[in-house]
Amino acid sequence: MIRFEPSPEPPRFDEDVRAPGNEWLRANPHARSGQFPDYWTRALPDLRSAFGDLCGYSAMWTRRTTVDHYRSRSSSEGRALAYEWTNYRLADHYMNAVKGTWDSRILDPFEVGDDWFEVLLPNLELILVETRIPPARLADARFTLKQLGLRDGEDVLEQRREWYRPFIEGDVSLAWLARRAPLIARAVRRRLGEFRPADFDDGQTHLQRFLEGETVLKTLRRDAPRLAEAIDAALR
Repeated sequence: MIRFEPSPEPPRFDEDVRAPGNEWLRANPHARSGQFPDYWTRALPDLRSAFGDLCGYSAMWTRRTTVDHYRSRSSSEGRALAYEWTNYRLADHYMNAVKGTWDSRILDPFEVGDDWFEVLLPNLELILVETRIPPARLADARFTLKQLGLRDGEDVLEQRREWYRPFIEGDVSLAWLARRAPLIARAVRRRLGEFRPADFDDGQTHLQRFLEGETVLKTLRRDAPRLAEAIDAALR
């Protein structure tokens, strides 16, 4: 997970979502959560924009976007927030399903620390950085990691591999990776931060361009083969 900043309510949200939703709730006070009209889907384009198409929980670009009610509709608090922008988080369909109704036991993407989690290379597992997490939130952080399968769940690992593979193969830049899987891009930067460019021919310029997303590994393999070989070894 990474931290996301809340975005202002979209201009038409009240008209499109809140007003019709709350009107329906008043007319159906005993309805079950599964019966609620999904007016919140009208906010999905704005929610995607607010999250940069990244799932709030896996912190990866997803094609399977859904509106997650952070406070689930089955709770009394969540029922009152069913049609409120402040209760929505963008979530991959799988993440939304496994989050279920755990509500505040799952860390909120708006409240999680940006440096509480790190991806390890090359296995792409996610770990807690316990020294950075407030003691009062550590149990919830561990629960979130386990419940959502964020450490090494196969669905999540496959998504990480999907984004890491074209980067390692040299087809896309680090900037591209950062837009789709920012935690993996951060792991790459940490690993390459240990490099001494002076150890490679013209390494400073080539490494800088690579880290800034101006070039890809395929180009380095042609123009700076010793540096590319070292990067390949470090990242694989």
